[in-house]
Amino acid sequence: MNIELAQISSILLLAGEEKDLERFKSTKITFLVDSLDDFYNYFLENGIIILENPKEVPTGKNMRIQHPDGSIVEYVEHTR
Repeated sequence: MNIELAQISSILLLAGEEKDLERFKSTKITFLVDSLDDFYNYFLENGIIILENPKEVPTGKNMRIQHPDGSIVEYVEHTR
């Protein structure tokens, strides 16, 4: 993806060129969760719009959803 990541406690910083960061700008917040599968199942059961299904990423796995108020939110589960 041509971006660099740095984690400081629970804060994740992204760096890169403007064109590489563009796809991340619509995400308003990222939540670190213990079980991405539990959240995924909850969202499916409750009709929440899933923009990106859970997938493997360098830090573990993530997904992006759209909350009913329109906010785009990323959920991340780090690999232990």
